[in-house]
Amino acid sequence: MPDAGMFAAADQIMVAAHDLAVVAPGDDEVDEAVRLVEEAQKRAGV
Repeated sequence: MPDAGMFAAADQIMVAAHDLAVVAPGDDEVDEAVRLVEEAQKRAGV
């Protein structure tokens, strides 16, 4: 697992996306999770 830099940020974003998709009870929640992850990716520059 990456421990520094852009790869670490990208790894954490992907883990967060997976976790949100697993716990989201419906399509609307998954759509919101995807939107939040996309925003995080833009802020992190990955």
